[in-house]
Amino acid sequence: MKKVLILLLAVIIIPGCRSRKPEKAENIPASGTEKSISGKFTISGAYALSSMVRKMADDFMKIHEDVKIEILETGTGQGIVDLIDGKADIAMISRPLLDDEKEADIWVMPVAKDGVAIIINDKNPYLPRLMKQGLSPDEIQQLFTMSPPPAWGKLLDTAGNERPVVYIRADESGAADVLAAFCYRKAYDLKGIAVTGDSEMIKSVRNNIFSVGFCNLSYAFHPPTGERAENIQIIPFDLDYDNFIGKTERPFRDLETAHRSVWLGIYPENLCRDLTLGSSGKPTDPAILEFLSYVITDGQDHLKETGLCKLNSVSLRYARESLQ
Repeated sequence: MKKVLILLLAVIIIPGCRSRKPEKAENIPASGTEKSISGKFTISGAYALSSMVRKMADDFMKIHEDVKIEILETGTGQGIVDLIDGKADIAMISRPLLDDEKEADIWVMPVAKDGVAIIINDKNPYLPRLMKQGLSPDEIQQLFTMSPPPAWGKLLDTAGNERPVVYIRADESGAADVLAAFCYRKAYDLKGIAVTGDSEMIKSVRNNIFSVGFCNLSYAFHPPTGERAENIQIIPFDLDYDNFIGKTERPFRDLETAHRSVWLGIYPENLCRDLTLGSSGKPTDPAILEFLSYVITDGQDHLKETGLCKLNSVSLRYARESLQ
């Protein structure tokens, strides 16, 4: 009788097990490298994205030898203008779209994250005090919007009449828009010596011990090693206005800790943003679609090499769905 009961249970249980379907993992499919595609297109825009896009374009063209991609470093604003004027097929964009740009039917897809850093020369004699007390948002606003800027001594409540040599961006920069918004201003309200691009900004700050500027966070480090760029220090933010840099306000040791801070929301949210690639309407060109697919799949593994922060799973899912 026991054997009959066991057999009956087995008959009931086994079909039930077979009917259960395994849960599907939320994986983003890899780019279809087996596809045979050809074509030529131009990408213009943000300096913040240019290293990443150039690296991915080079890798993509090795896979698809009949595809040619031209990269133009022009700044976010000019990249969007080139897109609207038909001089570029894709724009590299490092800030939210403006109202008139949205009206131009610009389609965007997130591809990476980055932040904007306030940088000084690491030989600045006021550096030890800056590292202890940082600068509050109000002090940063004074630094970049007053002409002349307040003396270092006044900013830090100490002796010293040397004034900061302030550098801003000459090009239509997404980083400038982000910093200006942090100061409740527009980019044209920023005051200082205008330079073009992040590399020129870094070079300018290195050449004057009293200088201060800003750059995309990825440019403040050497991507291959993750170490901070030579002669450059990131100013810590005194977000609670207590003239003391606490544990969560300390400047980053390396690129890895910077990325972790961006991911965890420790770095000021209004100084972080998604970096996007845009086109006039949703792209239809097979070569462009395949490249964009590569950027959000296999290409994400190369982001660290260019200093940018990967997208989280939610942003990646949104990017994937926007291509469908």
